Amino acid sequence: MVNWNLINSSGRKISSAQIRKNIVSFMTRNHPCSVIQSIERKYNAYKILLMSGLCLVFDADGRFVKLN
Repeated sequence: MVNWNLINSSGRKISSAQIRKNIVSFMTRNHPCSVIQSIERKYNAYKILLMSGLCLVFDADGRFVKLN
């Protein structure tokens, strides 16, 4: 299960309500048992690093872009 309770962003904590709903839907649908190590938000993208080593990139609108 994805835990979106608290996310670090530049040293401050933000709530999961600020994460795009389609990112949450994508993660729940495609990676339901994954543990998220970190989420990095830039002005035009989200980078999600999973504990398994996978890195997922989403655009600013929360659409999946690529898997690294």
